[in-house]
Amino acid sequence: MTKTVYALLLLFVGLLAFLVYFRWPTKKKHVKPGDPWELAKSYEVRGLDLSHWNGRVLYDDLDTLDFVFLKVSEGDDRVDDTFEQHYEAFRERDIPVGAYHFFRFDVDGKEQAQHFLKHLDGRRLQLPLVIDVEQHGNRAIPHEKVKKRLHAFMKELKRHTKHQPIFYTNGDGYRDFIEDEFGNHTLWLSSTNTWRPTMMDCTFWQFNIDADLMAITHRADLNVFRGSREEWEEYLEEHKPYVISMN
Repeated sequence: MTKTVYALLLLFVGLLAFLVYFRWPTKKKHVKPGDPWELAKSYEVRGLDLSHWNGRVLYDDLDTLDFVFLKVSEGDDRVDDTFEQHYEAFRERDIPVGAYHFFRFDVDGKEQAQHFLKHLDGRRLQLPLVIDVEQHGNRAIPHEKVKKRLHAFMKELKRHTKHQPIFYTNGDGYRDFIEDEFGNHTLWLSSTNTWRPTMMDCTFWQFNIDADLMAITHRADLNVFRGSREEWEEYLEEHKPYVISMN
């Protein structure tokens, strides 16, 4: 073997060793996923909000939750087809249930409220009704027109339930539609970035909208009650279970 061939052979072997060491796929080490509750770990009262977007749910794996908000309807004609199943499952497990409606900016407020209530008629709830107010998923409508429709919606809701409804929104929604019009209402804030609960003194905080939970097929929204366990018990005592009646 000539020196040239020998040198080329050594170069080839060296190159092959380099590729194997740096490029060859190796078995990944198991990395423990982060705690999805980390951002709000100081709060001990925890819950979820669910709709058809979440897919299949293993209810027995969620029986330690303190509360759950379920989507019922949207606009004046849409109904979430998972509400009934979720409602029955969490009621069976004695987990406080609340119900929410996604408010459409381009639809009459009173008609939306009636649609929402119709699909709750006869249902027993343990948390106040919720109205979801957010720009995402809505058409651009003048703010004053949206506020007028919100007032009509709230007026109709109050005719059929003794508890003051909760507003679910994000920082922008709060600023544009809630702050100057409904400042005395309970706030459920969705905030995962610069907006923080202390800025708006919210009662419920949706702090994670992309949680990976084994019990739910798709990503889930995580929420906390911004108070102690004792304050939560007082909240439930104040908001005793009630039945929606359209009569």
